[in-house]
Amino acid sequence: MLLFVLTCLLAVFPAISTKSPIFGPEEVNSVEGNSVSITCYYPPTSVNRHTRKYWCRQGARGGCITLISSEGYVSSKYAGRANLTNFPENGTFVVNIAQLSQDDSGRYKCGLGINSRGLSFDVSLEVSQGPGLLNDTKVYTVDLGRTVTINCPFKTENAQKRKSLYKQIGLYPVLVIDSSGYVNPNYTGRIRLDIQGTGQLLFSVVINQLRLSDAGQYLCQAGDDSNSNKKNADLQVLKPEPELVYEDLRGSVTFHCALGPEVANVAKFLCRQSSGENCDVVVNTLGKRAPAFEGRILLNPQDKDGSFSVVITGLRKEDAGRYLCGAHSDGQLQEGSPIQAWQLFVNEESTIPRSPTVVKGVAGGSVAVLCPYNRKESKSIKYWCLWEGAQNGRCPLLVDSEGWVKAQYEGRLSLLEEPGNGTFTVILNQLTSRDAGFYWCLTNGDTLWRTTVEIKIIEGEPNLKETSLGGKEEFVATTESTTETKEPKKAKRSSKEEAEMAYKDFLLQSSTVAAEAQDGPQEA
Repeated sequence: MLLFVLTCLLAVFPAISTKSPIFGPEEVNSVEGNSVSITCYYPPTSVNRHTRKYWCRQGARGGCITLISSEGYVSSKYAGRANLTNFPENGTFVVNIAQLSQDDSGRYKCGLGINSRGLSFDVSLEVSQGPGLLNDTKVYTVDLGRTVTINCPFKTENAQKRKSLYKQIGLYPVLVIDSSGYVNPNYTGRIRLDIQGTGQLLFSVVINQLRLSDAGQYLCQAGDDSNSNKKNADLQVLKPEPELVYEDLRGSVTFHCALGPEVANVAKFLCRQSSGENCDVVVNTLGKRAPAFEGRILLNPQDKDGSFSVVITGLRKEDAGRYLCGAHSDGQLQEGSPIQAWQLFVNEESTIPRSPTVVKGVAGGSVAVLCPYNRKESKSIKYWCLWEGAQNGRCPLLVDSEGWVKAQYEGRLSLLEEPGNGTFTVILNQLTSRDAGFYWCLTNGDTLWRTTVEIKIIEGEPNLKETSLGGKEEFVATTESTTETKEPKKAKRSSKEEAEMAYKDFLLQSSTVAAEAQDGPQEA
């Protein structure tokens, strides 16, 4: 009963938590006449799913005036052009606003409960004036770092005359490229002018690795006299809107990055934005990895289509922030790099229970590692793997809940299930210095429950009992070395399956864990 009351209070009074678990986009940008869709996340508890959701505008004196709520209220300013939809099964609600004007620019809140006392998140909405374009202007809207092709038609009488592209800078057009070979220094190495066959009467200008500074109005021209053919173009370069990612403390997150086949063979990276425009590399395919992510990150490149994924386990509060993935030969963010963006929020009101992140054992002794998993998936297959940091990282399996154990660990490693407990235990006996390292607990079910533990081998006699160190998530687990692990019964496999598994390594991938689990572990 007490737990229920506390849960109710959490949804109403912010004093219960030092940080609101409500999360949404910090900045939203649009243009007059367009629409926006704003998604806000909340912990999907029973109380939160049914409590009032709202969208309000902040005033100069600190108040927040409701514009729309889940209880049916719609302000006259939003009548006929806005709606709020709750998705309780996902722990989200979405605010859609159409027919935007510059008057809609301002500071807002999306939240739960009562405006002045409920949990909320601040959102800045900026609506800019639409460009004043000539009637014959062709608009090109392209993402930052991508490629645009501007098509320029001309008439037969100008087929043999000079072709050019200008950019309007202030009051004057500035030459960007022409058919005589001139290239503006700002576009060197990333622009070309193609003249089609005479029958098509068309030339094209291709600009690669688009920068924000490339945006603006352009003029195609064929010929230089009064009979020249001209075509106006407006290039809009879009900075990627970050995808919102809401994950639990101590859980796992996967960033899927799809950059396109044109960068299939270019070095990939994931970075986290710090102050200003700086983006510190978290991991890249050139072997760089930030020390803060040691033991809990894997990068899986899939170069055929230019896509890759990054898995981070054991999420911490300090992992929250904006992440960018991209491709560049230097393995880090550069101007013109194609990128995707995410805003990661780490929910401190986590459903994932605490478990030791460091377990210490002495040589010759044993350790017992407790691994939590989603109780709803008690029938899932449980695994334990050893993280290896070479290159992009990998995590070959050592043991599973179906009785399989990697050959070199037979007789000293076992995985014990505790049905209904939401945990399984891994016991490793006869410890040596080679057993020190990072290990992952995972299942073939919910990928968000992947957790990481570090085993350290310390000096001492192998006869101590498990001891907590100062209340931290760190334990000395040095049980009697004479304790032997009962050799688990091996799962039967056909000779064909064994042949398929021979000399293959398990590479942990968010998209293939379930498939790998069905095929069974792979022995070296």
